[in-house]
Amino acid sequence: MQMKYGKGLVMKTTCIAALTLLALAGTEAISAERDLQFINILGAGGNVFIVNTHDQELPLDGWRFSTQNSTSGVVHSDPNAFDGIVVPPHGTFLIFFNDNARDDFPTHFNASDIGPFAPFEMDAYSMSFYHPDEQGNVDFSNGDLMVDHIQWRRYILGLELDNESMIAAVDAGLWESEDEYIPVRTDTYIIELTDRDNVELHSPDDYNVIFDCRPDISDDGELNFFDISLFLQAFADQNPMADVSRDGNFNFFDVSLYIQSLGAGCPF
Repeated sequence: MQMKYGKGLVMKTTCIAALTLLALAGTEAISAERDLQFINILGAGGNVFIVNTHDQELPLDGWRFSTQNSTSGVVHSDPNAFDGIVVPPHGTFLIFFNDNARDDFPTHFNASDIGPFAPFEMDAYSMSFYHPDEQGNVDFSNGDLMVDHIQWRRYILGLELDNESMIAAVDAGLWESEDEYIPVRTDTYIIELTDRDNVELHSPDDYNVIFDCRPDISDDGELNFFDISLFLQAFADQNPMADVSRDGNFNFFDVSLYIQSLGAGCPF
């Protein structure tokens, strides 16, 4: 009996060890692919910067984008658009929506060559990047295949996007809430990821947005009562637009800095 018990214990231990190795292997595979992250979005130029934070190169065969703007509906890039593209370790992968990528940079691409994409805009936009499954297919509702996600909109418009990728991003632990957007303006220069610790879960609080005129919350090119009213509303809602001090808190310092910015005029 002791001998049978011993064999059973060895077999059970072996099975557990094997399952553990399989689980770790699966985790490492996802982790390596998710080391590709959206780092910067240049509003004026329509450029998207994606960085491979991994120590190994990442081939993008079969990878696909899902994008949507305020009027386009969901647009999926072609299944073979990224075949043959390899992002080097700690290298940058750039997409140029204005199609002015330089030919002498192997990881700079025109959106028209690797799309299709929803036309780039600041009004409202969501962008998700996926790697294929073992069969080479991409299920856009499967968050386990999602590499990274980002979404923004103009605060004053309050437009809502609705697509399966936004839901999948939350389920995958890549975006905090499908209702949360990075607040931007028409004259947004850059959306910059400030969290560079390779954390997968992000929210609007993790981004620094640079505008031409920060106190112009109404986004109409003028500073007046409407901007003050919108600031107070954003402050009450604890919207990142009202976090003028950019410390993640909403307090007297934000109000004080906003009043100073109004007095200083633009640019701020």
